[in-house]
Amino acid sequence: MRTALMRITSRLTAVALLSGAAFVGTGVLPASAATGTVVTDSGAGVTIRSGNATSFGSVGTQPDGAVEIDCQIYGEPVTGKFGRSLIWDHIPGKGFITDAYVNTGSSGLVAPLCTSNPRADKAVAWYAARSGSTAFQGYCEMAAENSYGKTGIWASAIADWNDAVARGVAHRGDLNPPKGALVFWNISAYGHVGVAKGDGTFWATSVSGAIGTRALPYFNNYLGWAWPNF
Repeated sequence: MRTALMRITSRLTAVALLSGAAFVGTGVLPASAATGTVVTDSGAGVTIRSGNATSFGSVGTQPDGAVEIDCQIYGEPVTGKFGRSLIWDHIPGKGFITDAYVNTGSSGLVAPLCTSNPRADKAVAWYAARSGSTAFQGYCEMAAENSYGKTGIWASAIADWNDAVARGVAHRGDLNPPKGALVFWNISAYGHVGVAKGDGTFWATSVSGAIGTRALPYFNNYLGWAWPNF
């Protein structure tokens, strides 16, 4: 099964990978870990943002043409020139652009994962600010979506999980989800979902009757994790 995120339009050029890239400290990888080509119908380029979602502020514009990518992360899905993608490319010294307008020769990752994920940080902080709240009891999917600034995407947690399974991106049974990933359980007809903290723990509703944090798997019938498709 193809596990890479699928795009509507196939990419045309091959990716130029440099060998010997290695992690350096806690920042992003050195420049030129990969290259791509920004392509927009308008020719005006794509917005560079401070984080991996359209809700983050603009910090400039990356013009059409060749671009260096030092690392990539998953973020808000965007539909662009090359279809729909959850991948965001980090441009060294600038910020993030959606991969939906970048021809890298692949529908998946072509550079190492970035060592930070601004959108995931905001989602985890959303739960932390509501620790102990009972406002979302019975609405775990709504809580997960709201933590990412979204609502009304999926009718239930199990529907969200089934979407990930259908797209081939569900990490079944993996107890080490990255920060910001959605974690799922099959504990009712509607399932259950929370957000991973990246250290083997998670935030979710219904933890001792409220929003709380525990170590995985905690609830019975743990399914696994997937990046949010919203």
